[in-house]
Amino acid sequence: MIRKILFSSLIAVSLLILGTKVSPLKKSKADSKTEIARNKLVAEHIHDELNLVVEKPIIITQTICVDELLKNALKNEKSVSEKDMEALISSYLNSIKEQFGYTAVFVISEKTRRYYTPQGIAKIVNPEVDPYDDWYRFFIDSKEPYKLDTDRNEMYNYRWTVYVNARVTDVDGTLLGVCGVGVLMDELQEIVTAAEKRYGFKVNLINTEGLVQVDSNSNNIESVYISDALKDDASNAAFTYNKNSSDGYRMTRYMSNLDWFLVVQTFSTSVINSGNTIFVIALYVLLSLALLLSLTLIWKAPVHVESQGSELTDSLTGLPNRNYLHESYGEQGIFNTTRYKSLAMFDIDSFKTITEKRDGNKILLGIVDSMKNCVNERGIIFRWADDKFMIFLEMDISEAESKITELCAQIKSALNVTLSVGIVKVDLSESIKTNYHRAVKLCHSVKAEGGNGVFVEK
Repeated sequence: MIRKILFSSLIAVSLLILGTKVSPLKKSKADSKTEIARNKLVAEHIHDELNLVVEKPIIITQTICVDELLKNALKNEKSVSEKDMEALISSYLNSIKEQFGYTAVFVISEKTRRYYTPQGIAKIVNPEVDPYDDWYRFFIDSKEPYKLDTDRNEMYNYRWTVYVNARVTDVDGTLLGVCGVGVLMDELQEIVTAAEKRYGFKVNLINTEGLVQVDSNSNNIESVYISDALKDDASNAAFTYNKNSSDGYRMTRYMSNLDWFLVVQTFSTSVINSGNTIFVIALYVLLSLALLLSLTLIWKAPVHVESQGSELTDSLTGLPNRNYLHESYGEQGIFNTTRYKSLAMFDIDSFKTITEKRDGNKILLGIVDSMKNCVNERGIIFRWADDKFMIFLEMDISEAESKITELCAQIKSALNVTLSVGIVKVDLSESIKTNYHRAVKLCHSVKAEGGNGVFVEK
């Protein structure tokens, strides 16, 4: 009886709220065009501010890469002593640093792989030894004249930095090296945070895969995806305007000079114009809480409290994601157990092309089911990106190769989808990131040979 009375009360209050909010909602529809225009105007303002900050280092980097002094220095590098060359290029970089105020300014020689900074030679770039150096090979292979890259700055306590990397070439196109300027993330975060507080929007810069590159929350950088924004087909000309998954709106614009997308999201479309509405809503919330508390006390039912870990799992597959790995092991984390013997990195071949004709979510869920059957509680599966997965395996590398090869064959047969996979033996003396990069390199090697294969580190 008490339960019925409580439910009846809750329904009555709900109907009262619906009646009270009819007028504001009607006004919201009438004002929707004005609201959209206002939101787009705000988004344009944010776009201009961010573009101004990033455009400057792009121009500076493009100026450095065509500087004849630098080109001649790199061409004649081996005919000059290392000490003299270090003094020459460091002095050159220091003048740029002092003139423009950028902390991270560098030049890497293709001949010697010396990493020159204003302070001198910081290191010898070698992706085989240091996984942080993989970016150099990836950038060279991209053939792009310049490219933005968000990464940890090794020289400054691994602070997040947006780098503008540019190729330095001779007149005949011969690669002499790479130069770059880095903007510490703090500067971009100041703009983003101020805009979010002032306008109540969420602001992000994402790459062409949807991976967040700039966020007011550093934990989201290079770990969270806003994949829905890629479906907006945004151009460089203006912002698109679409509904997002939170009953708000998402505005997306492609920034061609960055090769990134600016995503500005609102999370409330209702327009509240009267004190009465606010009062009624507040009253409704209080009554609802009181009623729910009463129901809880009467039923004595256990309450499931969703922890902050909800952001540590992938919403589609339920698998742990990058955030989980970061939270569990830390940025410089190492394996804290000897149970994992192998690490495998998976990439679905031609996934974007496949999803143009087929249900991508159905394919992903099918692959995950197959992976779970393969692992059979002898490992942990991560959804690393849209079409990428990583598995820590409690199997030695030979058993892992056999199991993964069989898995790929099953997936190809059942789903008509192929995978590129790299498998490495876990080295407990190395960081997880180092082990991961070794597997990624093998995965990329499979991709380079056309995909549909499993490469194992020898």
